[in-house]
Amino acid sequence: MKRIFTGLFSVLIILVIYSGYADAELKLVEKTFSVSKVQAEWEIYVPSMKISPDSNRIAYMVRKNNKFAVIDNSRISSEFDNIGKDTPLFSPDSSHMAYNAKKGAEWHVVHDDRISEGYDAVVTPVFSPDSQRLAYIAKKGNKQFVVVDGKKGQDYEGIVQNPNNPLFSPNSAHVAYMAMSPKKMFLVTDGKKGKSYDAISSPLYSPDSSRLGYIARRGDQFVFVENEEAGAIYDQIKVCSISPDSRKFAYTAKKNDKWFMVMNGLEGPRYDDVAIAVFSPDSSRVAYLALKDKKNIMVIDGREGPAFEQVGFLSFSPNSKHVAYSAMENGKGFMVVDGEASARYDVILVPVYSRNSAHLAYGAQKGGKWLVVKDSVEGAAYDKITLPQFSPDSLHMSFMAQKAGKWLVVVDGKEEKAYDGVSLTAFSPDSRHLAYAALSQGAWLVVVDAEEGVNRFNAIVKGASLVFTDATHLHTLALNLAGQSFVSYEVEIR
Repeated sequence: MKRIFTGLFSVLIILVIYSGYADAELKLVEKTFSVSKVQAEWEIYVPSMKISPDSNRIAYMVRKNNKFAVIDNSRISSEFDNIGKDTPLFSPDSSHMAYNAKKGAEWHVVHDDRISEGYDAVVTPVFSPDSQRLAYIAKKGNKQFVVVDGKKGQDYEGIVQNPNNPLFSPNSAHVAYMAMSPKKMFLVTDGKKGKSYDAISSPLYSPDSSRLGYIARRGDQFVFVENEEAGAIYDQIKVCSISPDSRKFAYTAKKNDKWFMVMNGLEGPRYDDVAIAVFSPDSSRVAYLALKDKKNIMVIDGREGPAFEQVGFLSFSPNSKHVAYSAMENGKGFMVVDGEASARYDVILVPVYSRNSAHLAYGAQKGGKWLVVKDSVEGAAYDKITLPQFSPDSLHMSFMAQKAGKWLVVVDGKEEKAYDGVSLTAFSPDSRHLAYAALSQGAWLVVVDAEEGVNRFNAIVKGASLVFTDATHLHTLALNLAGQSFVSYEVEIR
């Protein structure tokens, strides 16, 4: 497969970071130190760059004289003949890394410098949620199999290749994957082959890892299979979901040309169509969109809401007591909050609740301008806006906005300094500080509580985040073109 390599000097690597507020005087103590420096003879393959979840590590593929290697911060791997697509990748806890590498005619998986045996082909590996396990699909000859924790599984004619296959359970104790024999598909769970069907869907684990469900088809009949026990037969089944408390499996089913929701085996009212079930955080409530007589209705806790031309985004409040969803009728959009419709707008966006469930905000378009509506009160109008974000203590709200060709951060209704560009806002854990990256005169800087940092960078590395390690310390990864180096940028707020 042809690869496109691009030098650092010709690539813009921009994204990340956040906003600032507060009137109190403060001091920013900044530190930078080199994390990774590319030697002149190596050429970076920019699309391969990956940032660890904690934004402390950067890994990427490099090429020299038709040989390839992976750089992890300042460490460079052995040379290979190729590096696999979509690798390297980091574990969820940022402590492990894996990538696919080719030597001669064979492909290997490299996991923390441990090189697997050779295969004819390998697929991008998958880490378990606890980061302690690794699984991947491999091929030898005309057989395919899954390798889990370095141990080869049973040979099959085929293993389904998609981002959710193989799939670890949330507690990392189990792994399931979809496999194929001639004209049949089945689920393999912890090495045990399940029943065969003509086709099966990607499996879904419950949050407590005790339940595993998937949709299966035999001929023109569909069933929902839970822990390898098939349920009732239907003409079609489309999508499934499970409640946060793991007690309720819900899926959409069709019978006699009508669709309905099936929850733990109990069938709901019939409609022309139904969408996936959305559960409240405490699992006591459920909502889903239904089509009835060419109108859209939201069914919440088994009760039908009003019929609208369109129904869109839905959110339950964190305490599960409130629910809001967007709708449109006669060309106007509005928010329906606990059954009550808001004022009308040209366009309505996603409802966002504060963590304490006391506040609701959303973006809306009115007369060609965008504004944020908080607790039914309209804010100032802008050319563009981003989604609002509440602080952890729910007392503050911020969003990005474009005005007169410049971008700025709006905090509690107050506009901060305008820049050529800014990122999405992020609050400190104690809600006392905000930080964001701003673009000014071609260079990026970090702003904390409206105070600009001194350091300037060509970019904040794409995929990195500004991470608060505690209430007064934050860091990210930045690009310093002087010497083609990546640096860790740290700030202490005093």
